[in-house]
Amino acid sequence: MPKYRASKYSGLNFDPIFILGGYPFVTDQAMQEHARVFWRPQWDRSVLIVHAIPAYSREHAFDVRAYGNWANVLVAKDRCEIVLLTDGYHRLQMVVLQGTVLSGPVYLRYILGGFEHLDLRILSLRRLVGLHQKGRFMPGLYPKDTKVMRWVDALRAYDGLRSGASQRDIAVALFGLDVVNAEWNGRSDFLRLRVQRLLAYARQMADGGYGQLLT
Repeated sequence: MPKYRASKYSGLNFDPIFILGGYPFVTDQAMQEHARVFWRPQWDRSVLIVHAIPAYSREHAFDVRAYGNWANVLVAKDRCEIVLLTDGYHRLQMVVLQGTVLSGPVYLRYILGGFEHLDLRILSLRRLVGLHQKGRFMPGLYPKDTKVMRWVDALRAYDGLRSGASQRDIAVALFGLDVVNAEWNGRSDFLRLRVQRLLAYARQMADGGYGQLLT
């Protein structure tokens, strides 16, 4: 049976709950080629909060070992477990506040309260049910975000800026030399302004605005 990845928390003297964005941790060498990001539920509202109860039967139980290399378990110093299921394209995360998923099959008790962001967690529940029943992530439950290409362009523009590229060089990398030669010094400033807007957006995201993408 394929083995899930389990990483121990780095043990630094702070509570990961209070770290901005994600949980800081040291990955082992096997995970370096496929980075895993564990978001804290205060940032990613789709994260499921659960209690794990030892199962007396495998039927209808959650067994992290069944997901092989898709499963990643981060163990914090307070023994809280953060479970990330991902095939590299789709993801589902749970925080186990009580119990453990590392000792065998468990029943999951889902902690839902209030109405704020409830729709996101219900969607995560549907994704978990689909994964459990079908043995794969259900694409229909992961709609494509129309802003993805803008995020990619902004990231590439920011990388170019950090490496010392000019705005014109960034435009060439994003839109091609022919387009830049035709439009960069033309009557319209559209292309220049487009690059400037991408850079402004990238700076905003780098300064912490990326958290808005998770809410």
